Amino acid sequence: MKLTPRSLRSQITAAVAVLVTVVVALAGLVIVARIDHRDRTDADRQLAARAAKVREDADKLLDQGDHTGTGTDTGGDDYGGLLAGSQSLVRLISDGQVIAQRGETPPTPLPLPTRDGYATLETDGQTWRSLTEPLGTAGDRLEVLQDIDPIERRLADNTAIVAAVTLFAALTTAAGVWLVTRIILHPLQRLRAGALAISADTTKPLPAATRPQEVADLSRALNTMLDQLRTSMEATRRFTADAGHELRTPLTSLGMTIETLQRNPDLPAHQRTRALEAMRIEHSRITALLTGLQTLARGDAHALPERTPVHLSELLDEAVAHASRRHPAVTYRLAAVTPVTVTGWPAGLRLAVDNLLDNAALHGHPDGTVDIRLTHDTADNTVCVTISDDGPGIPPDQRHAMKERFTRGTRTRSPGSGLGLALVDQQTHLHHGTLSLDQSPAGGLEATVALPACSVGAGVRDR
Repeated sequence: MKLTPRSLRSQITAAVAVLVTVVVALAGLVIVARIDHRDRTDADRQLAARAAKVREDADKLLDQGDHTGTGTDTGGDDYGGLLAGSQSLVRLISDGQVIAQRGETPPTPLPLPTRDGYATLETDGQTWRSLTEPLGTAGDRLEVLQDIDPIERRLADNTAIVAAVTLFAALTTAAGVWLVTRIILHPLQRLRAGALAISADTTKPLPAATRPQEVADLSRALNTMLDQLRTSMEATRRFTADAGHELRTPLTSLGMTIETLQRNPDLPAHQRTRALEAMRIEHSRITALLTGLQTLARGDAHALPERTPVHLSELLDEAVAHASRRHPAVTYRLAAVTPVTVTGWPAGLRLAVDNLLDNAALHGHPDGTVDIRLTHDTADNTVCVTISDDGPGIPPDQRHAMKERFTRGTRTRSPGSGLGLALVDQQTHLHHGTLSLDQSPAGGLEATVALPACSVGAGVRDR
């Protein structure tokens, strides 16, 4: 993967390196601070112990007087042995003046304390820790000092070690993350290469990834999206091809009729009426054809709303009532209906039922009878809508082909686009059901739509 300022690999590497740097630096500084605090606490504890010892031997210090120097005084007295080689200094102060001192005296005199307690002094680049306490009731004060340069050097050394460890951890982490992300992001790089290779005519899916989980999920989501896109494109191509093929004949006929009317303005009234009626029929045919093609295209592209519970018995009642008004010469007989609910799209189910009812009326006897049954098979929880007519029916060897688009039977006497059963078959499959065609008891066609039921109500009612 090419390194770019905004590449995912470089961003992950930089983020982890910064995080490790901050964590290691903070942890190191906390440790250094704890060590330094312990060292300074020990120094203050030593100052307090020495101050207590000196307080006991204050008279000796006064008798010995002022002993100063840069070396170690190892006099034979007990007090001199206490401070030998300890890089410490003891001073007795009275009326703002040092009246006695002993220990390691710096070249530049240390300032006198302004208050009692602990203090830190610096002189000639040397750091001292001081403890001042009152001595007696005459206003005298005792000051004990300790050179803490070793503590300062230890703090600087520890800080430098933390800085070096932090830098090493940051560089090592960055190198490790850079190598690891190359392995982890390899599936993503394959997806990227596959996506760049996609064109309008490409049907090859993106490379499937199994890990990491996020890349695998992305791979599945993108392939699902591509499948939907291909389905939509194929539906669009099919719609365009079907519309172009099927609309050519009615549009040609419509154009010829219009041209005839234009060329013959004095056409007799009865001929003009026939021509206008022919135009109306072709217009209705075109409208019905476009509506059917649009519905098929939406189904092919799976452009469907959310599924909802549909009361199939109520939908069937309403569809039969409307079909009776559309075909008043036909008798629709709806058997007793068991209330059943299926999951799907009310508009799609209504479209399938309406097409079956219209087909039965158009292809049965002009004044014939259409039988409708709604049954529920509790064994496999399947709902069946069966619609039978008394027409010529469909030969067994043609029944499967009749589900194809723009297919019309050899025995048909009625006009149509050849999309009715195709629409029924599509909607049935979208609802995870099946459409079967058989011979009715009256010798016509018996169409059965079988759908999975989701619930069954109680009671039976007659229409």
